[in-house]
Amino acid sequence: MIMFAKVLTNILFVAGFLAIAVLASAISYYGKPELGLSIIVVVSALALMQVVATGVVNTRHNRAVKAAQEAQRANASIPPTTYSVQATESFDYDAQTVWSLIRPAESAVLLTDAQRAFTVPGTPTGVGEQQCFIGRDGTASIIEVIGEESPKWATTRPLAPGKTNTRTSYTLEPTPTGCTLTMGMVIELQAGAHFAQDPQNWWESHARSYLKRVNEVLSARQG
Repeated sequence: MIMFAKVLTNILFVAGFLAIAVLASAISYYGKPELGLSIIVVVSALALMQVVATGVVNTRHNRAVKAAQEAQRANASIPPTTYSVQATESFDYDAQTVWSLIRPAESAVLLTDAQRAFTVPGTPTGVGEQQCFIGRDGTASIIEVIGEESPKWATTRPLAPGKTNTRTSYTLEPTPTGCTLTMGMVIELQAGAHFAQDPQNWWESHARSYLKRVNEVLSARQG
């Protein structure tokens, strides 16, 4: 479309120049050669200025496009910045009990601020399963289970595209009095991007409320 517009502009420019040249020739032929010559000189000068200006603009445009492409290639060659963060909590319950609470999608209503949570119909149980969470503000998010060994560990990833790639893991390990649950996250930021705050502190504040809520729900159920 842009090329068509350029071709059309050039055709109109040439046609206009030729029309004025014919008019100037007619004026010269019918007794006013000085006026006809003046018109030819002025139009030729304007045409030359147009050609020079177009050349300058095209050159600058091509340089800008080339610079942008080179910058894009340079950024693509830089590996992303990766962060790995974890938060761990101990429970006086065995791994199967904790797993039975945190594994179903519907439990997010009890453990997070989700208003509704469910497994996406048509997705398999286990690896490939998708879980949808709807917040109280109406926003929705979907995660996919990309790895799992019940009741030991599971790894998920968000399905919504974004500039940040993340993977969240849940690892259960037995202890003499129960088990520990470790919530981890691997975060990949685009080249040149950085966290505005310490990533470990950010994850601790996020995960700690979830781990605390797990303990509260389990205690209420046992009581």
